Amino acid sequence: MQTLMRNAFVYTGDEKWRSFADGTLLVEDDHIAWVGESAEWAVVASTNQFSPDLVLDMDGTVIIPGLINAHAHGGLSIHRGVCDDGDLFSWARRLAPHTSHLVEADLIFGCYLAIMEQVTSGTTCTCDCTRYGTSIFAQVSSVIGSRSLSGTLVNSPELRPEGRPNWPSALEETEAALTEFSGTPRVRFFLGTHSPYNCTAELLIEVKQQAERLGLPFNIHVAETHTEVVQVQIARGHRPVEWLDYLGLLDANCLIDHAVWLAPNEIEILAQRGVAVAHCPVSNAKLASGIAPVPELRRAGVPVGLGTDSVLSQNSQDMFQEMKLAVLLQRASRLNGSVLSARDAIRMATLESARALQWADEIGSISVGKQADLVVINLSHPQGLTAERVESDLVYACGPHKVRTVLVAGEVIYDRGRFTRFDAEALKEQIRHRYHHVQTES
Repeated sequence: MQTLMRNAFVYTGDEKWRSFADGTLLVEDDHIAWVGESAEWAVVASTNQFSPDLVLDMDGTVIIPGLINAHAHGGLSIHRGVCDDGDLFSWARRLAPHTSHLVEADLIFGCYLAIMEQVTSGTTCTCDCTRYGTSIFAQVSSVIGSRSLSGTLVNSPELRPEGRPNWPSALEETEAALTEFSGTPRVRFFLGTHSPYNCTAELLIEVKQQAERLGLPFNIHVAETHTEVVQVQIARGHRPVEWLDYLGLLDANCLIDHAVWLAPNEIEILAQRGVAVAHCPVSNAKLASGIAPVPELRRAGVPVGLGTDSVLSQNSQDMFQEMKLAVLLQRASRLNGSVLSARDAIRMATLESARALQWADEIGSISVGKQADLVVINLSHPQGLTAERVESDLVYACGPHKVRTVLVAGEVIYDRGRFTRFDAEALKEQIRHRYHHVQTES
């Protein structure tokens, strides 16, 4: 099946930052077969014997690569707004009675809420973390049609006593999920630990070894708060990144979340080991955790993707909001108006997130041969669209209300306010009923 999308501003976000003001895009089955200026299409079509089955006039909209959320906790979404104040540790203590006793239905509905919000704000792929129910996010994303890298973050019961122990059950669930979703190209898994402060050295090493055995990425929260850094220094005699490196856990298959409180030598360690970072600016700001040293990380060559974290920590799954605040926080805190640009933020939300998820060979830019994960945006400018104006609007003036259509692997999964694979309104009614039920029990 070949689908030709013409009369669009195509913002590729590729390595060369190519844009096509009067662009044409050819999708063949699940991948991008051609992209370029419309004036070139006739010659290209005849030379390559392209014969589209469907031609779509995109009405002057903007087509961008699907946004990639590098860190989320979808299963917690049923409790949005339960606790909006406090720093990370006081917030976590107040949430524990709610989050430690979630049952499968809560996790399923939470994942539906999260993924629906993600898709309607232009996200086509999400890295999602859970404590229980390893395969639930993948199951829900498969129903909706989005792409996912998901898994369980385990912890040591003696260091995090609230809730049920999740090891080795997480390993068993992961192995089962790999079998269940074998041959499902939109679904991948990782295995990880929650953080250095609530995992013993023995557990950290064991989980990393099991991830390596299964050929999976390793994921962990690191240096999210100054309090964490102090705790780890007292308990281990090292800062968090130093400690993980001492244990031999850091390599190119490792993704660390937050990375707010890093010393210069820790940034150097991450760069040397090929570790990627998921930056969550809105969550870090709301929980008063701090501002990650994003410019320093990127200058050192560390891939920095953008993530939303959970709706408990920041209430939204809107990646446009993450891009905007990523830029504004760096500029305001450094009194430097050029320390991070709109283009930088777009790169972090697309290709760098793809690199962080080890998926950049297939997603993250509009490039021939890559998967057709695309977002159609209603953007306009009184003086006409240019690449610079598109970048400015995407980061500083865009939001879910501008998202018209979302495609994953060439399939339209959301169009003009409607999901194509399932009855979202019927599901929302079930979710409303369950949310009332949970609140009544709380």
